[in-house]
Amino acid sequence: FFLAYATSVLKKEGNEAQCLDAIAEELDEQQTIEKIMSFSPNLLVAEISTPSLRNDLKILENISNLLPRCQIAVSGPHASVYGAEILRESHFIDYILIGEYEQTLLDLVNHLESGRELRTVDGLAYREHAKIRMNNPRQLIENLDDLPWPERESLPLYKYNDGFCGLPVPNIQMWTSRGCLFACSFCLWPQTMYRGHSYRKRKPGAVVDEMAYMVKKFNFKAVYFDDDVFNIDRTHVLGICEEIEKRQIKIPWAAMARADCMDEELLESMTHAGLYAVKYGIESANRNILNFCKKNMDLDKARVLIRFTRKLGIKTHLTFCLGLPGETRETVQETRRFIQDTQPDSCQFSFATPFPGTDFFNFLRDHHLLLSDQWSDYDGNFKCIVKTQELKDEDLQKLRVSLTRQFKIF
Repeated sequence: FFLAYATSVLKKEGNEAQCLDAIAEELDEQQTIEKIMSFSPNLLVAEISTPSLRNDLKILENISNLLPRCQIAVSGPHASVYGAEILRESHFIDYILIGEYEQTLLDLVNHLESGRELRTVDGLAYREHAKIRMNNPRQLIENLDDLPWPERESLPLYKYNDGFCGLPVPNIQMWTSRGCLFACSFCLWPQTMYRGHSYRKRKPGAVVDEMAYMVKKFNFKAVYFDDDVFNIDRTHVLGICEEIEKRQIKIPWAAMARADCMDEELLESMTHAGLYAVKYGIESANRNILNFCKKNMDLDKARVLIRFTRKLGIKTHLTFCLGLPGETRETVQETRRFIQDTQPDSCQFSFATPFPGTDFFNFLRDHHLLLSDQWSDYDGNFKCIVKTQELKDEDLQKLRVSLTRQFKIF
């Protein structure tokens, strides 16, 4: 999303820009480099991640050697946390775009073209006379509707499908807001890209404008609202539902939501507007674990609303995180009973993964509960890198296998 929004911001201001998703395009390293070289950019922006860091930097170094006149900037949560270290250790990286970076990138491009000093580019880290300079943080974008819609025309749109619970494909993903008011210690985006627990939302009319356009132009069969928490603002959701119904948009849609932020009236309004499925992030059915991680979910209310969601005929998908502090065999059994009680259509079980820049990472590091310092291991879908006071990583792995065998997973 950030790369696509950044591309559209540059193009809106008259810059020649392209957005490449080599993974979605199924390009290997050589094909990726060839495609970049054919465009011959003056500036290349790559969003890097913690688990792919080594591979990302290796490819960028190869590009730098082949295109020595192309400057390279990196962005994303890992870059935002370790910007100075990356500049210090990777001579081929010229700039770090810290946090939410669409306006930072546009500002950088304008300064480079005009030859102005970079000190006034908020949100930027770079080298100045061989010294690393970290500029002032950039203020978050206040009005999200000032942004053009993200670049999509040049991307393989029909490969971005989130078909959980049978959501029709092809489907299009959208953001209607940014940020979250909750303070979960493990959540990456608020603590790295947004630097706090702020919440900004688009106007319902603007959201449905984009929705209607994408459905009409590209013939998408469904929409997935991929907000951090779609239903954090009840009025916002009701406004979107009202717009969908007013325009008689007859298409199924889904969203990522928080169960204890729902109520029956809200769910009924969402259903009337075409809600097909919802993802609820639960993480654990143990109150002490949730409270320690500052999720503070009302599990009793969550149970009631998950059941009501299913009563309305809405598909439900629950996500869980194994290995949070305080996890024991009994707390996993509590989670198992929660699933049996609520009967979701599908589940997702990930290993708790402490990403740099989060309070969760700091806690596990300080209490010697981290089992790896290799960034490539930091992928909660494939590897467990944490332990708890009672459970080893191999215990958590076996418990995950047991859960996935018992319940339908997506």
